[in-house]
Amino acid sequence: MSGGRVTCVLLVSVAIAVIGGSFQYGYNISVVNAPAKIIQEYFFEGESCDVNGTSIVQQNNATDYTSSYANDSVKTTCEIVLTPAELLIWSVTVSIYTVGGMFGAFMTGILVGIFGSGAIMMACSKPADSIALLIIPRFMLGVYAGLATGVVPMYIGEISPKQYRGAVMALNQLLITVGLLAGQVLSLTEIIGTPELWNLLLAFTCVPSLIELAVLPFCPESPRCLLIDKKDEDAARDALKRLRGTSDVEAEIDEMKNEASADSAESQMSVLQILRDRTIRWQIYTVCVIQIGQPLTGINAVFFYLNTILETAQVDPDSRNYISVGVGVYNVLLTIVSVSVIEKAGRKPLLFWGWAVATGSHVLLTLSLSLLHVSPAMQYISIVSVFIFITGFAIGPGPICWILTAEMFRQSARPAALSLGCGLNWFFNVVVALVFPFMQRFMNQYVFLVFLIVSAVVTAYIGMVVEETKNQTFQEISRKFERRNGVKVDLEEEEEMKPLK
Repeated sequence: MSGGRVTCVLLVSVAIAVIGGSFQYGYNISVVNAPAKIIQEYFFEGESCDVNGTSIVQQNNATDYTSSYANDSVKTTCEIVLTPAELLIWSVTVSIYTVGGMFGAFMTGILVGIFGSGAIMMACSKPADSIALLIIPRFMLGVYAGLATGVVPMYIGEISPKQYRGAVMALNQLLITVGLLAGQVLSLTEIIGTPELWNLLLAFTCVPSLIELAVLPFCPESPRCLLIDKKDEDAARDALKRLRGTSDVEAEIDEMKNEASADSAESQMSVLQILRDRTIRWQIYTVCVIQIGQPLTGINAVFFYLNTILETAQVDPDSRNYISVGVGVYNVLLTIVSVSVIEKAGRKPLLFWGWAVATGSHVLLTLSLSLLHVSPAMQYISIVSVFIFITGFAIGPGPICWILTAEMFRQSARPAALSLGCGLNWFFNVVVALVFPFMQRFMNQYVFLVFLIVSAVVTAYIGMVVEETKNQTFQEISRKFERRNGVKVDLEEEEEMKPLK
């Protein structure tokens, strides 16, 4: 019986996909958080700062400005204040990664080679004294990351046995969280998050790219893609034998043939075609809700600007980077928990309760930041609120949004659906990354009310609409949604749809 073994070829193929794609996504989100002040001081003049109560104009030369920190009493009170124009440039520097991701989400092909030039340009940004050499490569990196967020879940989902598919696809989110943590750890001042080495911190992204370039050519293509899209049954059978470690793969080949037969009248659909197709309209609604809702939970706002949030909570400056690392470690651990329970608990319960917990955390965070003047203990409650938020996101919206998007569609619609979902996700990541600094400046502690409202709406939608997809083939999941879409399912198909034990 095929499909029961986890082979070395499968493990390597999944590992190289998530290291080269998912890890990169997470790393480049968090890597600009801790060294943000150092980079700002290097490139920007600023308005003024207070040195022991005396207002001074910042120096244009980064070395002169940094040297003013020689006195410890000055270090604790002098901080760069960006002008509105500089704040806009910094917001673009941070958010351009997500702009590239939005473009990449709509592209095809694996553009791993783009990382080499991007990393080199970022390494040169400091000696060239040009912030453009940060902005341009971050856009390029974003293009690949956007592509990877669609391709990686689809690839690892299609090569995995269905009984392990949810757990394997959750590894996509796990490596994103590992990338986030790696960016936070390496950016500590004790490692390479220093005024002298921050450019190398940004250039580290080339390391996993080189690993992927070396190993990826030896990984098998998706058997489902080979059989259904390329009509090459022999190549699909050979790839499946490598992935399963057995020659007994006919059951999976037959299942793919059934899906191919159902899709025989259709070629690969475009994004416009799936938007017009009434037979998958509720899948499309669900993709739109969860992929717009995921960035609007505020997750990337938390990781892009975590130190700024901690500053708002009046947390000691020396503790902020270490709390950020603690959040990253906690995020990884909770994602591991999600990977381990997803096939037992199911997609819908984890998604619903994850978003519900995130909603509650926004209430607590807003209240604690609003009451900082009442009690110093509120800063600790605000930190706890961040950890509660990570709990909800890591067990639900983080991994499961990508899994559901890949699972809900038949082969002909799946690539376009992933492209749509990723494009929406990245577009709203752009909005959050670009707008959040200004929202925080003008809304202060009430900025998280926006994320609270969105999270509450998505929680309600999941409870009322989303279907469970655990332990079902792609074809069975598609048929399950046909009822809600108003498509008639005949009795034979109903018999075939009996749940798997």
